[in-house]
Amino acid sequence: MTETADAKNQLYKLAALPFILERKGDYDDAIRTYKTAIEILDELIKKFKKGRDVRKVNRKMFERQVQVHRERLAYLEGLKRKGIFENIILPPTILDAMEELEAENGKTWNLTQIRKALHDFRGDGSRDAPPDLSAAPAHIHPFLGTSSAEIPCFSPTLSLSLPPITYRITHSSELVDLGMRSHWFFVKDVTNTHVLYALQFIWSNEAPIVETVLRRSGEFLPGIGATSVNLQRMKGGSFRLITRTIPDMGAITEIPDGEMQRKDWSPRRFEYGGRNFVWKSAAAEGKKGDGGLFGSFGFAWETLYETKRVWAKEGSRTGKKEDEVAGPRLCWGEKKGGNGADHSIHMVGGLDLYLREHLLAVQLSRLARVTYPPQKDTTGVEAAAAGVGWLSIVTSLA
Repeated sequence: MTETADAKNQLYKLAALPFILERKGDYDDAIRTYKTAIEILDELIKKFKKGRDVRKVNRKMFERQVQVHRERLAYLEGLKRKGIFENIILPPTILDAMEELEAENGKTWNLTQIRKALHDFRGDGSRDAPPDLSAAPAHIHPFLGTSSAEIPCFSPTLSLSLPPITYRITHSSELVDLGMRSHWFFVKDVTNTHVLYALQFIWSNEAPIVETVLRRSGEFLPGIGATSVNLQRMKGGSFRLITRTIPDMGAITEIPDGEMQRKDWSPRRFEYGGRNFVWKSAAAEGKKGDGGLFGSFGFAWETLYETKRVWAKEGSRTGKKEDEVAGPRLCWGEKKGGNGADHSIHMVGGLDLYLREHLLAVQLSRLARVTYPPQKDTTGVEAAAAGVGWLSIVTSLA
C-alpha cells in the first residue's frame, strides 16, 4: 500500500483525536469520533486483508488500535448512561506530555524541561566550539559545571503527600510471519482495566530483540510512538538501553557498570534532566529479592534511585562502582500485584510524564529481552547494534 504523507497524517490524527476530545471534556464528540474512527479503520483493515501491500505486522497494529477504540467507546457510553463523567480515567496523550514540557512558573522546572533545555543549549555535539556558558538560561546553570557536588538533588524536592502511581502490566502476542511474533506488554491503570500504553516488540527465530517502542493508547499505528528503545548488547554480556522521544530531546543512554567485563544488567546509570540515576537489582542492593524475584530463578525487577555521587569500587577489576543515593526509591516493580495483572510497576508521585514514559519503556524492554531470549542471530543484528527496522517510529506501512 502506497500512501501520501498527508493521508498517513490524517490516519494518525483520526486515531488520536477521540482521546484528545476526552482530554478536553468533549465526551459526546469523543463518542462520535470513536465510532467514526472504528468504521474507517475497520474498512482499511478489510482492504489490507485483500491486498498484499501491507505487512501483517502493520495490519495487526491497526486491529489493536481499533480494539482500544472499542474499549474506550464502551467505557464512555457506560459513563454517559450513568449521566456522570466525574473521576473518568483518561489515557495520556502527546498534548499532556507537551503541556508539562511547556509549562512555566519561573520557579520550578521538571526534569524533562531541564533535559530539553540542556539539549537545546548543548546542541548535537557538532559545533566547532563549545557553547558559550554565559548564554545559557539561568535555570540550567547548575547543571553545566564539572562537579556533581554542585548539582541540586531532585528526589528531596518530591512531596511525600503525593500518592505513588501504579501501572498494571499484561501481555498478548500474535503470529505475524513464519517464526516471527509481535508482542505487546499492555500498561493499564491500577484497576487493570484501561489501556494507557503498550510496549511493542518483535520476536524472531532469526534475530534477537534489539528495538522496542512504547506507544500511547492513541499511537498504535505504524510510524508513531512515545518512546523508542534500542537494546545494545555489550562485549561482556550486559546491555545498554538507549531511548529517544518525539519531539527529539537527545538520546538517554543507560550504561551498566563494567559493561565490557560484566554481564549484569544493573547497576545501570544514566543522566536525566541534569541529575544522575541508577537502576539497582536486588543483588546489587545486597538483598535476596526486591518485590519481583520469582522464586530462585526468573526475572527480577530493578529499583531506581537518584545518586548524589558515584565512585569506583576499590580493588574492582570489572568496573564495579559504589554510590550515595539521594532520597527514597523512585520506581520499582513486582510480579502480579493485584487485579489479575502479570506484573506491576510503581513510581513515586511527582515525576513528569516524559520521565515516567522513559522508565516504563526501559523496564518493559528489559522484561522483553529477558523473557524472550533469541534463538539465533543469523543476520548479525546484535553485532551491528542496529534494529531490524520493523518498529521504527518513522517506518512505513509497506
